[in-house]
Amino acid sequence: MKKAFRSFRFIILIFILVGWPHESIAQNGFQEGYVVTKTNDTLYGVVRDRKLGAFAKLYKKIKFKGKKGKSRYAAKDLIAYKNGDITFEIMKTTRTGQFFNQQLQLSDSGDYEFFKVIHKGNVSYYMLEFEDADSGHIDGNAYFKKENEDILIRINQGVFGLKRKKLARYFSDYPELSQRILNKQLNSPLEIVRFYNTWKIDN
Repeated sequence: MKKAFRSFRFIILIFILVGWPHESIAQNGFQEGYVVTKTNDTLYGVVRDRKLGAFAKLYKKIKFKGKKGKSRYAAKDLIAYKNGDITFEIMKTTRTGQFFNQQLQLSDSGDYEFFKVIHKGNVSYYMLEFEDADSGHIDGNAYFKKENEDILIRINQGVFGLKRKKLARYFSDYPELSQRILNKQLNSPLEIVRFYNTWKIDN
């Protein structure tokens, strides 16, 4: 009986010792993930890309801890990275168009930025995050990008919601989808992009 109890205590101790570093990392805002460098090397470790809380902040350089120690990476240093369950891709873009019809274009003369990947496919769905000074929280603008195009179109406009007419034109090669968008049968960017990508696969 005493032997069984000692074994049980030993198992509990192992769980505490193994679990403690992970808990400490989570409390510090680090999550398991990886970075993909410009040389196409994937380095695994833990990543922190923001300060959470009442006054949230996006880091200009993400913090990374791996086998070789600590590093900081700016967008220009990476191809992509993963923070927990969320993947980010780095794209170099310039802004074009007017304020209410702004879009991004891939450009060698543009700025490197971190784009949160929401959905990948023939049309990909990204969020470009920013710090909202009024609320103190992190918000984001939503963009779609077709696989073989260098333009990312803005698909939402704050309180005005989806840009339905613009989206209907964007998906004009699939009239049924355009009509569903205009009729408000599809009400989120994710619904729309999944509907289109499923159709592209089937056709």
